[in-house]
Amino acid sequence: MIQTEVAAQPMRSGSVLLVEDDPLQLDAMIELVTDLGFKPLVFANADDALSFMQEGPVEIRLLWTDFRTPGDTTGGELAIKAMSMIPSLPIVVTSGAAGTAYKLVSGITYVSKPWSVEVLASLILRLTA
Repeated sequence: MIQTEVAAQPMRSGSVLLVEDDPLQLDAMIELVTDLGFKPLVFANADDALSFMQEGPVEIRLLWTDFRTPGDTTGGELAIKAMSMIPSLPIVVTSGAAGTAYKLVSGITYVSKPWSVEVLASLILRLTA
């Protein structure tokens, strides 16, 4: 279990869509959202995540994606398409590549890698409040 200073806050519910191709990053993401009370919906690339979202109504509380993922669709493109599909959806894009944030539109939260569990836990709780 990931220990954070925000652990005393109320638990959340619902699903968080996670898109990450790095297994170590993904494991940490899954553990974090699970510890916060969310159900992780896990995808290794943005193409599969987008297909999942297009299949039908799914209650997603947050989209958390890496900017660079394998396949035709980047995490940044997924974020923009998700905004048009679910305008109220909070979106977090992470990347270790310099200069990624400028490629994103307003309304998408950018967090550079490596990220802090405490900072992301607080951000997720704030975005899903």
